[in-house]
Amino acid sequence: MSETDKKWLALAKRWGVLFGIPLLMLAIGIWQWTRADTPISDVGAKIAEYQQVVRELDAIEAQTPGRATVKDSEGKEYPVRLVKKEYLLAIQDLQNQGLNVTTRNLQPLLAGSTIAFSVLALLWSALGLVYQRGMGAKAMQSREQLLATFQKGRKLLPMYMVVMVLLLFGAAIPLLVYEMMPILRHRNYSKGDMKLMFILGGLALFLLYSGGKVLIDVWKASRKPLENEPIEVMGQTVSRPQAPGLWAFVDSVAAKTGAGMPDTLVVGLNEGFFVTEHPVQLANGSLLPQGRVLYLPLPYMAFLNAGEVAAVIGHELGHFIGEDTLYSQRFSPIYSAAIHHLVAISGGERHEESWMDILRRPATLFGEMFLDSFHEAVRYWSRKRELAADAVGAQVVSPQAVAASLLRISALAPHVDEALQANWDRGETVEGGVLGHVRQLVAAQGMADPSEHLDQRQAHPTDTHPELAERLAALGVAISPELLARAMDAQGSQLLQEFGLEQGAPVSAGHSSSHQAQPAAALDMNAALQNELSSAAAANRSAKLLELRRIAGLAKDEVVIYERSAFMVGLFVFLALACAVGAFFVFQAQLHMAVAAGLLAAALGCAWFAKVFWQDSQSPAMRLQPGGVQLFKAPAALAWSAIDDFQFSQGNHMLTVTMVLEDGVQPPAMGVGKRRAQFRKKKQRLAVMLKGVKKMKNQAFVELLVDHWRAYHARQELQRMGEQV
Repeated sequence: MSETDKKWLALAKRWGVLFGIPLLMLAIGIWQWTRADTPISDVGAKIAEYQQVVRELDAIEAQTPGRATVKDSEGKEYPVRLVKKEYLLAIQDLQNQGLNVTTRNLQPLLAGSTIAFSVLALLWSALGLVYQRGMGAKAMQSREQLLATFQKGRKLLPMYMVVMVLLLFGAAIPLLVYEMMPILRHRNYSKGDMKLMFILGGLALFLLYSGGKVLIDVWKASRKPLENEPIEVMGQTVSRPQAPGLWAFVDSVAAKTGAGMPDTLVVGLNEGFFVTEHPVQLANGSLLPQGRVLYLPLPYMAFLNAGEVAAVIGHELGHFIGEDTLYSQRFSPIYSAAIHHLVAISGGERHEESWMDILRRPATLFGEMFLDSFHEAVRYWSRKRELAADAVGAQVVSPQAVAASLLRISALAPHVDEALQANWDRGETVEGGVLGHVRQLVAAQGMADPSEHLDQRQAHPTDTHPELAERLAALGVAISPELLARAMDAQGSQLLQEFGLEQGAPVSAGHSSSHQAQPAAALDMNAALQNELSSAAAANRSAKLLELRRIAGLAKDEVVIYERSAFMVGLFVFLALACAVGAFFVFQAQLHMAVAAGLLAAALGCAWFAKVFWQDSQSPAMRLQPGGVQLFKAPAALAWSAIDDFQFSQGNHMLTVTMVLEDGVQPPAMGVGKRRAQFRKKKQRLAVMLKGVKKMKNQAFVELLVDHWRAYHARQELQRMGEQV
């Protein structure tokens, strides 16, 4: 299926929910309208009509006292005295304006309310879609239109969603109350009537409560101030006195761009190049002064030459020219506010899903569509601005320098990621630090081939970057052998020393031994950054190891699981005995031999089923082992690594365990029929049906099974982190 087909399929599903739920309620409302009893508009005339019928019944009864009957339209006979009693009670109800009159008059009104609210919900859905499409079209005209349109949409969104929910609740409440009307006309309520009345009334009251709660929750969400949450960055600020060479370099680039200088320079180890005007909070807890921030990553700067770094900084400062960072700062609250309203409409952060959430779904779905439309427009303009920022970088140096920097960063990224991951996993300073580790990896393995990753985007904390191939095409630079050779050159640069960010000569990538790790030179800013990163990594590793060891300890030994078949065995034994006893008495009375034979056959069948279920309980259904789960009579275990997820359901004394398997995994033959296990290859679902578990409640078994699965993955992660299991 093509991407276009998937997009249309997803759109069709959304429209199916947005319009399908109101249409369903409209259909029910119309059906109720057709079932509604005729309202009694002239009570006096109706009483006179019933009294005339009573007189006619009296005349019939006088002809044959005690035995008189009348027939209904279908020819069924009823005693006159009973029919007359019903009419007399109806007359009394009419005279007292009782439930008979009230409920008959209410039914058309209730059905009409459901129809009216459903039609309004359909029209409201259509209006919302038309407005949203117009809003999306305007957003594509300019970023100013994008911001103005979605700012207005953000204010209208909560009102729209609230009205949608209230319209659907307004349709559902009379729909439920309608079904209570015929029951209220009963002379004597049965237990079933009372139970149904309680359910319908309870649901109607709950919907009424939910509608009020939606109003309150959305009102609270709308009162939350629009705030830009700070971006958390691990790094340290560099002042002019600390690194005058770096500041002078940025000054020269800024002068060529005409963008103006950033207010703060931050250097670090674990991000890419970026600029922002969002509030920024460093990992040490300090909040940077409001203004323009330029972030510079040491691992990349250690391998880029001056022209390539100037091209990258020129690109980043180019975002200030188009006020991209200001727009990003203003976009963020729109996302945040829309999400707050979505959470409020859906029932709050602690809300537990239920089938009644179907009435909220059209509203929350529209909110999701609003966010998707907003994201699509933001992405469209972001891609354009990224290409414009590349043009600024090309103006500072050259298009070739921008292309070389893009490819070189792409070639270096896998090594930077590996070094950061190793540092994070060990929770201590890796020899030479992250920067030294990157140099060692490059020396040992060389640079990655960037031509294999042209469809990738460079990581950035706030903006959406186009694919690398698109950026190169916009620059008008073809991937030549010379450009690739530069991108994959393992030789580092001296920029960090020139900028005063690193002291001494770095380990040369071209002359390092790939077998012997060599420490980096004495560091200045790099050392401070490494200590900060290692401190955070140590805290993270300590907490992670503690949790992993706890999970790994949940399941160590093999656990054998047997099915609990006592109920099913007892049931079929009882049925077998009952059928056998019945067959014996029928045979003794010499009534119907065929019936006796049928009962005897049923007894044998029940006895056979009892035997089958008893045999099921005698052999293990599962063996939960450290490496996997052995199912029934399978010769080998199904590895825990082959199971992506679990789903559980229970009913009719059966517990169904559905294992979602990884793509391409084929479970081993289990030696049982489809009654006990089924594998749906297309969906990669293995369903195991259990009649409960011996000496264990279903919930306890579910937790035990999942604990074994989690324990396996915890042990694997501990091994990856270099810990003894």
